[in-house]
Amino acid sequence: MKSSTDLQEIPHTKSSIWNRFLLITITLVIAALVGGIFWTRYQGEQKQQQFTERAEIQYIDMQRQGMKLFALPLAWSVRKELMRFNYEQIDEYFNELIKKKGFGILMLVDPSGTIKVSTDRKVQGSSFSRLFPGMNLGASELSSYPVQKGKDIFLVPVMGLNEKIGTIAFMYSYQEFLRP
Repeated sequence: MKSSTDLQEIPHTKSSIWNRFLLITITLVIAALVGGIFWTRYQGEQKQQQFTERAEIQYIDMQRQGMKLFALPLAWSVRKELMRFNYEQIDEYFNELIKKKGFGILMLVDPSGTIKVSTDRKVQGSSFSRLFPGMNLGASELSSYPVQKGKDIFLVPVMGLNEKIGTIAFMYSYQEFLRP
């Protein structure tokens, strides 16, 4: 015959297993929910970071395209003065441009590769290829070369009637993308 204590132990054991099961299940569900929240936030931050990086690249590309559009009228202005051998006026153009945000050194390089006019007087008369190796002055189209992160040097050919009469080289620092 069973004693009264044996009867009480049997339901208590079943209840204890059921309580443990519920406790483990609830803990796992809460852990899964918290993990899901953190995973969703992590993915959202990754997408935001990728979006920001793409926006920065596009912003720099837009500025680069703007510089390419700006370079054509600059070449025309310099061409007009270069054909008259009016280097003082070219120097005046360059000195006004250097005051504008983003512009670094501006130079006019003759077809032989010598820097004829520069906003940095120390490099005037020097060989361009010695100061900036690996940049092709012979190109007949505008080209740009990255110098540092956020800085490019642009080479703008100045064409005469039948031949290239010089190259404008200028360094430009892109404006940073301001994050909201």
